[in-house]
Amino acid sequence: MKIAYLIDRDSVGGGMEYVRRQMAVHPNDETRVFFSERGECTAANMGAWGAEIIHANHLKPLLQLFCNPFARVGSYVIFTVHGIHLRKYDFLPKTIANRIKRFVRQTLERWLYRKCDRLIALTETDASDIRRLYGPNLPVVIEPNFIDPSLLQPAVGLKYAQDEFSFVCIGRFDFPKGQDILLCAIVKVQGQLRSSSSRTLFIGGGVTLDESMKFVERNGISDLVEFAGEIPDAGVYMTCGRTLIAPSRWEGMPYLLLEAVARGRSIIASDCPGNRDVLRDCGKAKMFPVEDSDRLAELMVENVA
Repeated sequence: MKIAYLIDRDSVGGGMEYVRRQMAVHPNDETRVFFSERGECTAANMGAWGAEIIHANHLKPLLQLFCNPFARVGSYVIFTVHGIHLRKYDFLPKTIANRIKRFVRQTLERWLYRKCDRLIALTETDASDIRRLYGPNLPVVIEPNFIDPSLLQPAVGLKYAQDEFSFVCIGRFDFPKGQDILLCAIVKVQGQLRSSSSRTLFIGGGVTLDESMKFVERNGISDLVEFAGEIPDAGVYMTCGRTLIAPSRWEGMPYLLLEAVARGRSIIASDCPGNRDVLRDCGKAKMFPVEDSDRLAELMVENVA
């Protein structure tokens, strides 16, 4: 069987990790990854390659697949929802422009979702929200993610020593991941963090990295923060901090937290969809309200006291 995996771009992170894990489940099938940023996710390409199953993992490749109304997609189409990005409008100003954008995006997504033979939600929260936001009769199934601890990469040969930092935050720098919330928390309790020699390691690259670095300089907390940049397979670097911090505004199924639980790491995370689903029964996790940098700051101080 030929299975085509459609994704936005070749990058580090949970999306590509999910695709790699899906491909490993089908060792006897012929699989191939197509990228929408290269214009590869068209119905014509799927037909030329002979895809029997098309598994899309981002809205852009799904749109590229169906954008030609005259092209016939004869394959079985699956779309995995890696977090509902419509949630971002809950955090943006309630302007007329943003309301129009939200309506347009929701209408587009509803149209695309109805073209799929199956929608995969990675959490119960996402499954419930998909039905609520896009239609109660959509073919949604829940496919929880998991990690086999025996397959985790060992923490050896790393740039930093184990527990060298008090905190570590791993993820691409953009609005949903909430690194700005963590940086605000560090500013608020910088005195307590200095007195306990507590530093935070940030791993990742992205659109808000430069602004984050400027924020650190403006607020005089360079001694409390280190930016490591983008590192492949960065999850293993969570062992370089005594506590992993995940300050996201929203998530789908946060692979990083799954790994942190499997490794038995201490965790501070926002109480957002995705995080909440993974950490519900985790005894080593403390959670704070989404965007509440005051409460996050308190938890950081408690952690190093």
